[in-house]
Amino acid sequence: MVIEINKHIIRNFEIKDKNLVVEFFDQMGGESRSFFNRADGNRNNALAFFDKNGEETNAIRFLSSVIDEDGKEIMTGYVFAWDIETGVPTLGIAVREEYKGKGLGRLLIQHLLNYLKNNNYGGVMLTTSFANIRGQSLYTRMGFEHIGTHVSGEMLYILRFKK
Repeated sequence: MVIEINKHIIRNFEIKDKNLVVEFFDQMGGESRSFFNRADGNRNNALAFFDKNGEETNAIRFLSSVIDEDGKEIMTGYVFAWDIETGVPTLGIAVREEYKGKGLGRLLIQHLLNYLKNNNYGGVMLTTSFANIRGQSLYTRMGFEHIGTHVSGEMLYILRFKK
């Protein structure tokens, strides 16, 4: 599935995307690394898609990209759900540094939510740092409910889908 919104294309990961994904993680600033990619955990999980030749069974991954003035594709965001074999998978999201605060995070989350709703999931969970004020604000505006503290020590949110 490919969707184009405000010059951003949102689509599933493809095997040809490895260099885009590597460059996306390489450009992350300190805040993104501390909130999203501690100890390279999400980077390693994303790259596992390529190691497995795209044969994933327990995750769905989407990227957003734009074409720059030189005609080169640039990855602008990443949203995924893991534990998709459960009724309520876990969401993760990251936005390229220069695209933060411009509504791309909302578009990416909405894309994933639409996928999950259309595939009869019961909802989605996420965790985030207590210091991630921008993320907490976005999740609350999108209808996520803060339900406590995850065993990781992060804030735990859930969004239940209505039937």
